[in-house]
Amino acid sequence: MRAVRVSLAVVGLLFIGYAVLGTATDPGSRPVGQLVFLGAVLLGHDLVVLPLAIGVGWLAARLLPGWARGPAHAALFASAVLTLIATPFIVGDGHPPDNPSALPLDYGRGLLTVLAVVWTAAAVWAALARRSRRPAGPGREDSRTRRTERDG
Repeated sequence: MRAVRVSLAVVGLLFIGYAVLGTATDPGSRPVGQLVFLGAVLLGHDLVVLPLAIGVGWLAARLLPGWARGPAHAALFASAVLTLIATPFIVGDGHPPDNPSALPLDYGRGLLTVLAVVWTAAAVWAALARRSRRPAGPGREDSRTRRTERDG
């Protein structure tokens, strides 16, 4: 495991070195502007995104039953990533207004469709998790009990 960590660190440092070299040698680059942007991204992540994610995860863990936590956390994470990826397409900034083929689709509706699929899958997962954890009723054998009796 240590070799994997070291090799990943080396690869990461090589990428960072490549980016710094590219910024330093490119005649059209503005290093100060890029550093300001990098600082804004880091501060935005550490002061907004991370506390929000921790708060939503804590709230979901506090309010949801155990069988629904995993599916809800996975769906929340997938929803955040998909929304982050889709937002520039939904906003539509950066494309020329005289080119209707630049962003031809309704990306907001597409995001809602994908989010509906994600949350439907999470609901099915949660329902299956709840069903598998349901205790045995009268005349119904619990698979966990059967396994315990057979094993020991």
